[in-house]
Amino acid sequence: MAQDVSSYDIARNEKFGRYLIANKDMEAGELIFTDKPFAFGPKPDSPPLCLGCYCPVQGTLCSRCGWPICGAECEAAPAHAAECSVFAAAKVRFQPPDDWTTCSPQLDCITPLRMLLAKERDPERWKRELEPMETHTAARQERPAWAADEVNVVTFLTDHCRLGARFDKELVQRVCGILEVNAVEIPSRGGFSIRAVYPQLAIAAHSCVPNIVHTILQNDYEVQVRAAVGIPSGAALHLCYTHVLSPTPTRRDYLLESKFFACDCPRCADPTELGSHLSTLKCSKCDNGVILCNNPLDNESPWQCTGKNCGFQTSSAAMKKMLAVVQAEVDQLDALEGTQAIEMREATLKKYKSVFHPRHGVLLSLKHALATLYGRVEGYAIDELPDLLLERKAELCRLVLDTLQIVAPGETRMRGMMLYELHAPVMFLARSEFSAGLIHQEKLKERLQEPIRLLAEASKILRREDPQSPEGITGEIARQSMEQLQASIEAL
Repeated sequence: MAQDVSSYDIARNEKFGRYLIANKDMEAGELIFTDKPFAFGPKPDSPPLCLGCYCPVQGTLCSRCGWPICGAECEAAPAHAAECSVFAAAKVRFQPPDDWTTCSPQLDCITPLRMLLAKERDPERWKRELEPMETHTAARQERPAWAADEVNVVTFLTDHCRLGARFDKELVQRVCGILEVNAVEIPSRGGFSIRAVYPQLAIAAHSCVPNIVHTILQNDYEVQVRAAVGIPSGAALHLCYTHVLSPTPTRRDYLLESKFFACDCPRCADPTELGSHLSTLKCSKCDNGVILCNNPLDNESPWQCTGKNCGFQTSSAAMKKMLAVVQAEVDQLDALEGTQAIEMREATLKKYKSVFHPRHGVLLSLKHALATLYGRVEGYAIDELPDLLLERKAELCRLVLDTLQIVAPGETRMRGMMLYELHAPVMFLARSEFSAGLIHQEKLKERLQEPIRLLAEASKILRREDPQSPEGITGEIARQSMEQLQASIEAL
């Protein structure tokens, strides 16, 4: 259940339906509420995962029901108990696939089933918190997912699992709609992303410039919702439902497809994305023009060069096709490891340098990855990087941080991680200059105050995360690194 309800109210209007507003002034980092998931489980199209911890499995099944489980501990997990009884009673077993690494539609029924069983256990909470949720039934009926859900979830649960007397088909399809529209993707203890429904979090309206952030605690998947920036009383609480560094066409297409609305927030409405230029291209027909969408809220609007005497124009369809081709190329880089992970990304940046604005979302995603990879890859270890590459890492970190200040301001996970990444090149560059005799000891002490400040802010932000998560672990490392650096300065 949500806590500290006094810090926000639920309002309603035509545009958002239900949404949250602050009823007091809030400071950045302030805890607004916590919420327990009504249910959680595998996302659609997941590969076979353990239904206790969500790690990938290869042929290991529950001894009682015959569904994927990694071992005895997860077989006894509370999350698996109710569905285990259903499958065992109906004698419906998981059909082992030929390839255990590809998506398994059989698992699509698990999270809807858990929602239905949770409704039986707590009908009051269902009525109070789940029944008011939007499902966009009419729009969903036009999508291919509706027919797939009818087979893999509705018919499977009501007929094959003999639950028709407990749950009618209309209710099961409604649950599928609640999940599709309201569930959020969360990290699991087993490493794979899963989905969960948080009734209070689901009420928060969307903006592509959010003012709240959420943290998932992995022991029970509780969510903590905090103010990312100072929020005045009466302001709406906005969560970003999509990736903040994606360009406008990508974000709006995703929101329309997955959340059933066309975003018209101030960032989406501005061709320059509030000056971040995450959608901006360079013009190849003139020297100083850039290509912007005439009206980003119109999916058919042409894109045009801003150059005074240029006049170059292209269609929205051509732009989206080009973006999809380049994005597919960029996505393939995620599979690379070692020195190739860095060198191929740098080569791709060089290849598209004359096509995209330096802060375009496609290039920025590469720069964000490189900011993390430099110093962490064999052959590019942080204490082996020459000054030129230390400066490159610092430049990349600062570019990402400057962009976040526009589109995701305040105390966010991504900001915390970038601050941590930035401290190392700043520190090593200062020490390198001191070793070369370019600065004296007092100047070195002065220069090392910046990495201390970066580590202090990174630690403050990231130690709010789950202690076992990568961000939480980095937050603790940042705290320890800051103390060690302070001690080394005092010893100079």
